Amino acid sequence: MTRALSNNSLARSADRGVRHRWNYPAYLYNRSLESLTGQHAREDAHKSFILNSQAAESGMRDAVLAMGWFYLNGVGVEQDTEQARRWYRKSARQGDPRAMFSLGQMAYDERDFADAQVWFRRASDKEHARSLFWLGKLYWRGHGVSADRKQAMALFQQAASNKVPEARRVLKFLSRKNRQSKR
Repeated sequence: MTRALSNNSLARSADRGVRHRWNYPAYLYNRSLESLTGQHAREDAHKSFILNSQAAESGMRDAVLAMGWFYLNGVGVEQDTEQARRWYRKSARQGDPRAMFSLGQMAYDERDFADAQVWFRRASDKEHARSLFWLGKLYWRGHGVSADRKQAMALFQQAASNKVPEARRVLKFLSRKNRQSKR
């Protein structure tokens, strides 16, 4: 009898929308990924966007970050860099270094190097390794900061030690170039 009541109370909770409320945003987010990749569901970018936006509206951190990606790349929705920036900023306020990095890349692409430096610095302070490489690029080229190749090399080496492929390639290239110039 107790078991029947228990199941009945779960059914009534579900009718009220209470059952599994604690993980519903995660469910929506995972369904969004499945729709995006075509895994366990038909590939549908717009449906993926809708599911993700529902999860993001509830504040789920990964979904909030993904909203920036959807808008920036125009996946399932019309491309809108201002909406992308809005969602990335919301994610950055939640402390996500990936959002900070994305805002840095957007600023870099728009040639707003001072803003790019701010965002890359914030991301690197949260141990986002690729941000170190991009900060190094700013110092190497003197974009938004005084050119400082010694500082750039230190940042490249720090990024490479964190297994950032771009940094490893740059260091390899620069070491070859340095060896060739000594000949």
